[in-house]
Amino acid sequence: MRTALSIIALICMVACTTTTTPQTTPAQVSSAPGSTTGFAADLNAFRASQGRGAVQPNAALARAAQAHAEDMARRGYFSHDSPGGPNGDTFVDRARAGGCAMTGGAENIANGQQSEEQVLVAWQNSSGHRRNMLVRGYTQFGLGRSGNIWVLKLAQSC
Repeated sequence: MRTALSIIALICMVACTTTTTPQTTPAQVSSAPGSTTGFAADLNAFRASQGRGAVQPNAALARAAQAHAEDMARRGYFSHDSPGGPNGDTFVDRARAGGCAMTGGAENIANGQQSEEQVLVAWQNSSGHRRNMLVRGYTQFGLGRSGNIWVLKLAQSC
């Protein structure tokens, strides 16, 4: 029995060490209600420290953010305005293409940060991005990432 368990453990260790992370991946946003880890928790802790309510992950906003990050990476531009993009030209167009008919919202973009923590700090230290993250009426968000291009979409509702 002990030998069999050792063999199973060895097989699992070999399988686990051979996995790789693809270059283009969605940002890892914990979407579990009440989650206390990950970008959602860090963003909400920042909002709470400034007297703002929590925002919840939204799949439609995450799809739109991810599509914009991938489009910028694929076509080699960095802007809130897509040059004739497949998902629309503006952040509102992209939200709608992702399935969110937003009534009010904002979009933050960043390039070069290597982690969720780094991009959140960069946005906190930029007055316009900080202002977007602290709008009282926003209740939902989506985060996308392609390489080190980041997109955060915030909205009142979808």
